[in-house]
Amino acid sequence: MRAASILFLLAIFYAGAASARTDAEIKAVKGMNLRFQVLLYQIYEYSNWNPPAGTNAASGLWRDGLLKDERFINVGKFSTEGLAGDAARLGAVFKVYYDGISGTFNSNENVDSTWVIPGDGSLLRSSLGRSGEQVYGLSFEIYQSAGGDEAQNKKFATEARNSARALIKTIDYKGPVKSGVHANPGIAVSAYNAARDALAELDRQFAGDYSGPGGPGAKVMRQVFTEMTSMPTALAELPIPWLWPGWQIQYQYICLTGSIVLEKVSPPDPQ
Repeated sequence: MRAASILFLLAIFYAGAASARTDAEIKAVKGMNLRFQVLLYQIYEYSNWNPPAGTNAASGLWRDGLLKDERFINVGKFSTEGLAGDAARLGAVFKVYYDGISGTFNSNENVDSTWVIPGDGSLLRSSLGRSGEQVYGLSFEIYQSAGGDEAQNKKFATEARNSARALIKTIDYKGPVKSGVHANPGIAVSAYNAARDALAELDRQFAGDYSGPGGPGAKVMRQVFTEMTSMPTALAELPIPWLWPGWQIQYQYICLTGSIVLEKVSPPDPQ
């Protein structure tokens, strides 16, 4: 009888310890999801506040504002020490992406240049318009990565596209710029590399297994990185000295959608 009682107490002890470890991991996963969410929203926020200067130039103020914001600097200051399981995996992925995207904005200073606009600028407008229409597809795929109702996901993606259309109308009204200090085209290449490296790290860390508490968030971030690496890094039809504004718009909506969907899939608080 005494041996049976001891075994029963040991079972309770180990079950409690396992539950505590699980609760701690869930809390840590929520923290990593939130860190991704905050980072993506910050990138979106400064782009939204500083839209492209014209139909041929992304905003340099977007980069400048982001780099001056202590929140952007501080979100990258964390240690993976003490993290375990999915939280540690997400932490490793976050570090690769944050280091890459922080380096992207730090190393690509704005460009002071002039440009002779060919023709009437209609090619610029049509290319920018196509970039806006593509917001639907990239937003829909990110929503779909979290599952849920497809019709509802299409509705959300349509709202994102309509928002992009309205933004493009204001940019189109400005027309092309002939000179000035605007965003560096190297941003697109460096940001591509940051997302590519983070995607590779995510695949290495999770190896296709999303069954743990960090799985839903990892799947969303995998789609976010996939969309980031699917974007063209330049406007091939018309080489311009600044970052292509269509790139800024698409990156902005990838970050916004990713931030929204991450909040939806974050695990519930432990009971």
